[in-house]
Amino acid sequence: MATIRTLSPNKFRVDIRRNNTFIQSKTFSAKNKAVKWSNHVENNIKTILDLKPKKLKKITLNEVEALGGRELFIKLGVDLKFITFEKLADEYIRQWSGKNRGQIGQALYWAKVFKNKPIKSITKKDVRKAIDKFASSGMFITNGSGKKSKTLRSSNTVIRYKVVLSVIFKYAISKDYLKDNPVKSVSIKATPNKIERYLSEEEREALLTACKQSSWNKLNLLVLMAITTGMRRSELINLRWTDIDFDKSLAKLADTKNGCPRLNPIPTPAMDELKKFRQVGDGYIFNSPYKPSRPFEFTKRWKSAIALAGIENFRFHDLRHTAASYLVMAGATLHETAEILGHKSTETTKRYAHLSTDHKSALAERVMSGIFS
Repeated sequence: MATIRTLSPNKFRVDIRRNNTFIQSKTFSAKNKAVKWSNHVENNIKTILDLKPKKLKKITLNEVEALGGRELFIKLGVDLKFITFEKLADEYIRQWSGKNRGQIGQALYWAKVFKNKPIKSITKKDVRKAIDKFASSGMFITNGSGKKSKTLRSSNTVIRYKVVLSVIFKYAISKDYLKDNPVKSVSIKATPNKIERYLSEEEREALLTACKQSSWNKLNLLVLMAITTGMRRSELINLRWTDIDFDKSLAKLADTKNGCPRLNPIPTPAMDELKKFRQVGDGYIFNSPYKPSRPFEFTKRWKSAIALAGIENFRFHDLRHTAASYLVMAGATLHETAEILGHKSTETTKRYAHLSTDHKSALAERVMSGIFS
C-alpha cells in the first residue's frame, strides 16, 4: 500500500509498504508525479505476486528489471534462484558493446556449458571443473568437418575464455543478481608466447612476386602494406582513402582492436605502390570490385599466392609478425616496435626480444668468421 505525505508545498514523499514490510520510497516535486510513480510500483508488485511458478521459471532478467529489479522481488519474498546462467549470458551479450567479437563466441560457449544451471548454485569447484575440461579438450579443426585435432588449447587461450566467464559473473554482481564471483579465485598459469612465424628474405620475394601475378590487382599492395606497416588484417581492409595522409605518409586508424586510435607510418615502398591506386573520396582502399561499398574478401587470392610462392605454415596475420620481426632485427627497441604495432604494453612485444640478440649474434659470427677464416 502506498502512502503519500506532503513534506512542503513542492515536496511529496511516497512510502510503499506491504504487510508492514517497507518496500520502497521516493520523493517528488509534484503530487501528480508521486501518484503516477506509486501506481506504477503497485502495478509491478501485483504483477510479480501474480506470476505463476511456470512463468517464474521462464522469466528473463530483462523482465525482472522491467518489473522493478531483483531487490523488489526479494522484498516481496519471490525467490530468483532459478535465474540460469544461460539467461545471464544472454543478457550480458545483448548489452555488450565491445570491439572484439570473439568475446561473443566465448560467452556463448559458457552458456552452452552451464545451460540451465541456476547462477547461485555455480561454485568455484564447478568453474574449475569446466575450465579444466575446456583446457584438456582438443581444438576443432577449421575445415568444416567439425572434428577435433590432437592439439590441446594453449593456457593463454584458456585464460581468455576464463576472463570472459569472470566478466559475465561480474556483470551479474553489478546487477545485484549475485554477491560473489566464483571465477575470482580460480588461477591458470600462462605459458610464454613463442616467436611467431615470419618471412625469410627469399620467402618475402617469392610471395610478392606471386601477389603481382594475382587476378586481384591490389593483392601486392595489401601484402606490401601488411609487411611494412604491421597493421592488422581488419585495420587494412577497413582503410579508406580519407584515412591516408599522403603528405606525411601516415594512416589514421580510428577503430583498432585494443580500442585506441593511432597514426601508423607507411614506409616509402608501400606508399609508392599506394599512390598508383590513389582516388578521391572516402571509399575503401581495398574495396570489392563487385560491391564497392564493402571491403574485398581476398582469402582465395591470398591462398593462391601462398601456394604459388611455395610457402608453408603461414597465415596472413603472420605478415604482422614479419613486420615486428624485421623491426627488432634492424635494431628497433621493444617500445618503438610496440608503438608502431599498436600494442598497449611491451609485454606483448617481448615475444620478439630474442630476435634482437639472435640477429646480432648471427651478424657478429658471419663478419668475424669471414675475417679470421
